[in-house]
Amino acid sequence: MLVEQPRVRRQWIGPTIISVAILCSGVPVVAQAAGEGTSHYTDMVTPNGRADWTTGVVTAKGIGIPPKNPASALQAKEMARTAAWAVALRNLLEAVKGVRVDSTTTVNNFVTTNDEVRTRVEGMVKGAKLVKEQEMPDGSFETTVEMKLTGDFSSVVLPKLLPRPDPLPEDKKHPIDKKSIISKSYTGLVVDARGIGAQSALAPRILNEQGDEAYSVAYVEQRDVAEQGIAIYVPDLPSAQANSRVTSRPLLVKALRATGNNRTDLVVSDADVQTIHGIPEHFKFLKQAKVLVVLDAQ
Repeated sequence: MLVEQPRVRRQWIGPTIISVAILCSGVPVVAQAAGEGTSHYTDMVTPNGRADWTTGVVTAKGIGIPPKNPASALQAKEMARTAAWAVALRNLLEAVKGVRVDSTTTVNNFVTTNDEVRTRVEGMVKGAKLVKEQEMPDGSFETTVEMKLTGDFSSVVLPKLLPRPDPLPEDKKHPIDKKSIISKSYTGLVVDARGIGAQSALAPRILNEQGDEAYSVAYVEQRDVAEQGIAIYVPDLPSAQANSRVTSRPLLVKALRATGNNRTDLVVSDADVQTIHGIPEHFKFLKQAKVLVVLDAQ
């Protein structure tokens, strides 16, 4: 059950021919999660690759065409299969490079400026998981591959960000309204960021109205950063309510605006930040990255 802060009344409205990738649309879409009763938030990070921001997986497809004059049918088949795999991996690499890391950078920024990061990212792409391989009636092959944005990938990209800060300094805090002191702790945080043009990223930040951090990668235990990421995204409140990430009593707050070049940092009210930081137990769910963001589904 989503829990709103009681002091504020809110209403929530519930080529080469070989390199063609068969992926449609260039806007975020809603994909139904099989067997979970929830929807996934996905978007096309490049024309040839899609990111599922609910599961933290990037997927790409590639098509391989058999040669015109093969020595044998077997050779034609194997060459088409090999070509489809190579194209899918190339498309996957481009998709991964297009993933937003934070409000100002993408993976490509790290790859082009750090040889170690580039080598490791390219190596992980080469080890991508084969999702589907299909032979077409014309002899071509369509191959689908995917790679997780958590695990080893997170450990390569996210440590390049700023070190852990202290919780919001005393001089940045605002007086707590005695009427708003909470009697029970919450089990997670849901930020409703619909209607403000916000976008997804590996390392979003939650800020107060003065721009001070209330939550970021620096608040999360490194193990949890690698295993599950900083936050996950869903396209609607029912999906947020059904997601086990924030468990049984998450705090629901409304983002006032999105900031940064990539519009991935979310500003919430000072009163909401006071509630988020209101009791020590809340820092526990922040450390465990029990944070979920609702974005517009298009």
